[in-house]
Amino acid sequence: RKGRTPVNLTFSVNPRTYQTSVSKGIDLQENNGVLNLSAEWARAVKKLISPYESYTRSGLTLSYSNTFAKVLRFEAGFTGNIGGMDSKDDPDAFTGEYEKERDNVFRGNTSLTWLLNKSWVTNLKLDASVNFNDNLYHYHKYESYGSSQPAVHAEQEGYFLAERLPLTYFSDQIIDSKELDFAASLKYNWHKRWDEMKSSLKAGVQWKANGNVGEGEYYQDPALAANGYRPRPYSQYPFMHNLSVYAEEHLTLPVASTKLEVTAGLRVENVFIKNSLYNRKTSLSPRFNAKWQLSEGFSIRGGWGITEKLPSYHILYPKQEYRDIQTYGFSHGDQTSYIYYTQPYTVIYNPELRWQRNSNSEVGIEAEAGGMKMTLTGFYNLTKGPYNLQNVYDPYSYHILQRPADFTMPSNPQIKVDDQTGMLYVRGDNNEYWTPMDVKVTDRTFAKSTKQNNGADVKRAGVEMVMEFPEIRPIRTTFRLDASYIQTKYMNDQLSAYYRDGWSHTSLANRSYQYVGLYANGTSNNSVANGKITHNLDANITAITHIPQARIIITCRLEMSLLRRSRNLSEYNGQTYAYTVNENDKNPTGGNIYDGNSYTAVRPVSYMDLDGNVRPFTEAEAADPEFSSLILKSGNAYTFAQDGYGPYMSANLSITKEIGDHVSLSFFANNFTNSRPYVKSMATGVGAIFTPAFYYGLTCRLKF
Repeated sequence: RKGRTPVNLTFSVNPRTYQTSVSKGIDLQENNGVLNLSAEWARAVKKLISPYESYTRSGLTLSYSNTFAKVLRFEAGFTGNIGGMDSKDDPDAFTGEYEKERDNVFRGNTSLTWLLNKSWVTNLKLDASVNFNDNLYHYHKYESYGSSQPAVHAEQEGYFLAERLPLTYFSDQIIDSKELDFAASLKYNWHKRWDEMKSSLKAGVQWKANGNVGEGEYYQDPALAANGYRPRPYSQYPFMHNLSVYAEEHLTLPVASTKLEVTAGLRVENVFIKNSLYNRKTSLSPRFNAKWQLSEGFSIRGGWGITEKLPSYHILYPKQEYRDIQTYGFSHGDQTSYIYYTQPYTVIYNPELRWQRNSNSEVGIEAEAGGMKMTLTGFYNLTKGPYNLQNVYDPYSYHILQRPADFTMPSNPQIKVDDQTGMLYVRGDNNEYWTPMDVKVTDRTFAKSTKQNNGADVKRAGVEMVMEFPEIRPIRTTFRLDASYIQTKYMNDQLSAYYRDGWSHTSLANRSYQYVGLYANGTSNNSVANGKITHNLDANITAITHIPQARIIITCRLEMSLLRRSRNLSEYNGQTYAYTVNENDKNPTGGNIYDGNSYTAVRPVSYMDLDGNVRPFTEAEAADPEFSSLILKSGNAYTFAQDGYGPYMSANLSITKEIGDHVSLSFFANNFTNSRPYVKSMATGVGAIFTPAFYYGLTCRLKF
């Protein structure tokens, strides 16, 4: 809170958290401004049965405000939070194992408002801020293995001899994040009135920069890093800059004996990331709202708006990923060595990627009569081109080795690997010749990468209602009812590739499966469904009782889920895509997939061979055993059954008591009836609990 305030002291406690805070607003007198100070301390444990993993935070906030010469309003503030988590003293952990986390936050902000009050401008406001989040996670972990384990840490493409991890050791994994955010903005405000017509214009420009200067993810001893782990220094990623311009006009004007309010706005944003392949990073977000007050107690309103969402940072600037494939493993003495083929890769650039666009339209009424208020709103939301990651497969080959038939592996060999060909050379000592291993087979398979893509549209529609009833005076209680019904539907029949690692070639020994299937399920997995429709109906009833003589306020809220229904869908080119099959084979049975008691399967629309050729999947392939693995089958008979749950509810209670003019006590209990029923799935019959566990707490506030 800003401005002059008394001392406010707060104590809060619940089974897992202790918290206290104090605040004070000081008038510095003689036009020297106001200084606000606040401090906070909190401690929380993760589990009551094992309170050794705890989080502690201490915070301090300072803010100063003043108006100079009656036209310049100056504000400045600083917030510092020092905290962290520690589990070092947990006796249930392995001896010497612990986790520590540093969580420090420092924020500074300032603003200057020029109160011009001219015919063309009301005020101009300049804001600036900087945030620094200093997080350090340290996991001192005990590792134990029954046999020697390989660890691949190569960061270039090629064949490499894996390092060997000790049988027992402690590793120290570090995540050092130092997020640094800057922001600055200039805002223009103009308020004007002509008789009964009012205009409020806002416009501005804003700049933000977000980056990280931390060392990132690494192990203190790189030789003890987990298999497949590579360091990821955050400081090597460029800052993301966001520049936005916006304008909004709010107009209020009389229409005969009624009043009309209209709001129109537009926001344009551009993101800049150095060396990003995506050059067009501009988003456009218009919106329009109107409210027509036909009488003192009745209004109609409507609105429409579009927001564009850019992909995540690691799509615009992909992080480095690696795939490691074992090509040979052999024992010598009491040790085992492994050869791996490493391929670096990133998320594939998609030049046809469109920015995700969300449009929302709504229309509603507001009515008030006899002390009762009601709001009824209908809405339709359309998400066009939602982002999803799709698998992309490219054929490649690598050598799998074996020991020559007449060669005896030395107990302590010298090992040399050609990182380009994968050939392994072995000798017993410096006086022996290098012996090359034999190529057992050159396996041809598919390397998986991912590509950011636009999925099918998601449609949401629903109705929301809020009713506030007049106070029942004999018991000084008011009731509020809010309810909502939402239907969501999507159908994604875009082609996506799927390949299961571990499949074997149908005719060649020691080879990988030779085909990738392309399915109309849009999700790059083995699902036989490609859509879903859901229906949800929720309602809440809130009762607030005032007892002035006792200075008590009692609030009770009943939260209810009245309807949960969902069904998986399968369509392609306007027809049902999946088909029913028997439990023991993949032959069509001609049934209805939505009967809820049949196994189902889908065939690929097309497939890709090891030469990269894509061919249609026809009835001939469906009848050929060589392609049977491409036909995906559901793991149960209820995939397309009507699913859902029966109603369930929970009640929350809050009681606030004032004691004199300086003390108040507040008690809350969530799900105070401990209502935790099992509700069964209509499709599977499996029960689940959706209501929260009983939870309570107490807060004491002192003001003086």
